[in-house]
Amino acid sequence: MAGAADEKDRLTARPDAGKMKLAWRSAAAVVLFLAITAISLVADLWSKQAVFSSLLADPNVPIRTRAILLARGPDIEPRDVLKNLDLHRKVGVGLRLSLSTNPGVVFGLPMPPTLVAVATVVTILLVGWFFAVSPAVARWTHAALGLILAGALGNFYDRMIAAVWIPNLPTPITLQVRDFLDFSEVHVMGLNYPYIFNVADVWLVIGVGILLLHWVFAGRGGKERSPAKK
Repeated sequence: MAGAADEKDRLTARPDAGKMKLAWRSAAAVVLFLAITAISLVADLWSKQAVFSSLLADPNVPIRTRAILLARGPDIEPRDVLKNLDLHRKVGVGLRLSLSTNPGVVFGLPMPPTLVAVATVVTILLVGWFFAVSPAVARWTHAALGLILAGALGNFYDRMIAAVWIPNLPTPITLQVRDFLDFSEVHVMGLNYPYIFNVADVWLVIGVGILLLHWVFAGRGGKERSPAKK
């Protein structure tokens, strides 16, 4: 009886207990989630297209491509041609726009394309599920999940659809992620970050970071509110 009375007291103190509205039932939550996903996805795909189109439009690129083909032979992989072109543009202190493509996953780790596609689809489904079962009022969680979904979709589009055409090459670079954010010239304590990445990767990192911070602080808040054991 004491347990039942305690439960009744808790429900009286919190009338909404046991009736938490889920995100998929909230129009405001759905709109926020989809808006952040759409805006972030457009920003990623637009930035990739703009940077690659701009640097590859250099009038010297066709001449240099022809020279690379003469030196290395026509069997050279298109990705290796892009690497040899070493196309970059400095845009700020420590930041360069450098064209690169990644056939693997994070940090260039190799992985079969089929496995990458399956892993990406699973990630997209999990993000959708986590959003659907989250509380309708968890705005930061929805924003973070929207960023993660946009990042996953942006790189998935690259692996499945996008193509990088290099002047004087008969075949494009396909099934690879387009990267261009290069901070390799920044040195901190003698170390630098040698990897080139893209806006989708930024969204993924920010989204995961928000979730981690939310879980850490939510966990601490729960511990602080919990009554001490007698």
